[in-house]
Amino acid sequence: MGAGIALECRLRYPELYTRYQTLCQEKQISIGKLWIYKSTDRWILNFPTKNLWQLPSKPEYLKSGLFKFAQTYQQRGISSIAFPMLGADKGGLSASESQKIMLDYLDKLDLEIEIYQYDPYAEDDIYTDTKAWFFSQPIEYLSKTFRIRMAFLENLQRAFNNNKYCQLNQLAQVDGVGIKTLEKLFQASKQQPKQQSLIDL
Repeated sequence: MGAGIALECRLRYPELYTRYQTLCQEKQISIGKLWIYKSTDRWILNFPTKNLWQLPSKPEYLKSGLFKFAQTYQQRGISSIAFPMLGADKGGLSASESQKIMLDYLDKLDLEIEIYQYDPYAEDDIYTDTKAWFFSQPIEYLSKTFRIRMAFLENLQRAFNNNKYCQLNQLAQVDGVGIKTLEKLFQASKQQPKQQSLIDL
């Protein structure tokens, strides 16, 4: 869960990521094996599209998972679902190929379904909130409290001020800003009362 929508889920639901790691180690999540994480506000379907994160997705991986979903969604009590384009973007499949495979399996189901194509410029509420919180804190305080090097925080500061980034998961691409740094700062921002930002968002 180191990029894209998977990283967004990891940041928003850290307990999901902890459980996901355990299930992966126990070989409980793999191609064709799906897992539903039930949070207080929504259910999240974990749908593997790769065997290893470094390798590309394959059409047969999507078909295996979609077949499993089609066979089990009713008994799982799923009445509506939103999917990303499975295997596209980080997976390497084209959006058109992903969509065709998905529609082949999902079109006939008695289910409300939405399919989204990733938009790197779409607004991200946790990005906006985390950015506002970050700029409300003295950078020296952040460095000392969270044991993050000043140079990394300055890189993050520049990234927040760069219109190139508009989603929290994108900041993992910034030099010196690792996922652990994002996790620390995002969790801290959630625990603080909201403050009026000093910058124009």
